[in-house]
Amino acid sequence: MSSDNTGWQSPSGGDPSSHSPASGRIPQPGPAPAPQYGAYAPQSGQPAYGQQAPQDQGYTAGPQYSHYAQQAGAYPPGPAGFFVAPKPGIIPLRPLSITEIITGAFESLRANPRAMFLPALLVMGAAGLVSALATFISMNAFVSNLSSTSYYYDYDPSVSEYEVFGDSLSLLGGTFTSSLVTAAATALATAVLTGLLIVTVSRSVLGRIATPTEVWERTRPRIWALIGQSILIGLITCIAAALVILGVALLLAWLFMAVAEEGGSSGIVLLLPLGFLFLLLGVVAAAFLWVRLSVSGAALILENVGVWEGIRRSWQLTRTGFWRTLGLLLLVELLVTAVSYVLAMPIGLISGAGSLFVTGASTSALLTALTMFLSSLLSAVILPFSAAARALLYIDLRMRQEGLDVELRRSAGV
Repeated sequence: MSSDNTGWQSPSGGDPSSHSPASGRIPQPGPAPAPQYGAYAPQSGQPAYGQQAPQDQGYTAGPQYSHYAQQAGAYPPGPAGFFVAPKPGIIPLRPLSITEIITGAFESLRANPRAMFLPALLVMGAAGLVSALATFISMNAFVSNLSSTSYYYDYDPSVSEYEVFGDSLSLLGGTFTSSLVTAAATALATAVLTGLLIVTVSRSVLGRIATPTEVWERTRPRIWALIGQSILIGLITCIAAALVILGVALLLAWLFMAVAEEGGSSGIVLLLPLGFLFLLLGVVAAAFLWVRLSVSGAALILENVGVWEGIRRSWQLTRTGFWRTLGLLLLVELLVTAVSYVLAMPIGLISGAGSLFVTGASTSALLTALTMFLSSLLSAVILPFSAAARALLYIDLRMRQEGLDVELRRSAGV
């Protein structure tokens, strides 16, 4: 099946009368629309979702909707005058509550477990192998040097201080390199996996089941863009954190010099509250960037936009509802942390039991590498839920601000 490379386009700001249904009336059927919502096509005779539309015509959303309430009169009321939104897939096609987003994320795992967990196991398994290999090499050298008597200057006076210093730098360098490789492999794998899972969730929203092959064909052209965006967001976050740390360091240096010159203690009294102040500023900056950039990957994949445009779209969609979005992200992280803690207990038991049989440097390094690999597989069980929650957050934000639910109903034929 060909890749549906048309994606979800952001609002173009066209003529409202040509896109928005008249208030108070049920939309009347018209000519068959071009494939919508990532090349979905509800009409018979047109390509199904996941197939390329004739002449590659993509969905272009209508004008930007400032409030979902503007569309409320366009649909038939349910019992007692309340509109009951259709639910062809894992969520009702209307703006969602936080509970519905969490429930929908769990539902996405149940609706299509093959496309949610198989890519996760493959991607995180590959990242785990890279991390385990780097950890084994580093830990083997580390434990071997520590167990060697030549490493300790006090125990072997014939060893010079320069040799001891060189060995120490070698150990630290190996450990740092291993940690860097592990972090890079995990971050890149997480970025790729998130893109794959976002496509799966976007199809589950309309009740369509995507195979892992279809998901890969849809995501493959955007892999490098995903990786580049992940690196760029990491750099933005690091720069913001570095500026805060630099400000704290400069201020503390100034205070210490002031105390040394005056010989007083008033500067020391200010250190604690100022330290807390800059810590608070750092936390606020991190939370702000976390929220504003939270749906960049979803925008990049589903709208087929560039790296910067994906970031800009995330910034635009999260300009309102900051606290709601922050609360949802914190709740997701809390659930992920709790489940991770429970699932990590068997790994800890295996590691602890294995340490009883460690007899040498190679065995110890192998045990550490095995623990690293099992931890990567553990993340493959948890990451699908986190990615699904972010995908549904993106869809919810677009339904609230751009009336995407109207187009979803048309695409689903409901």
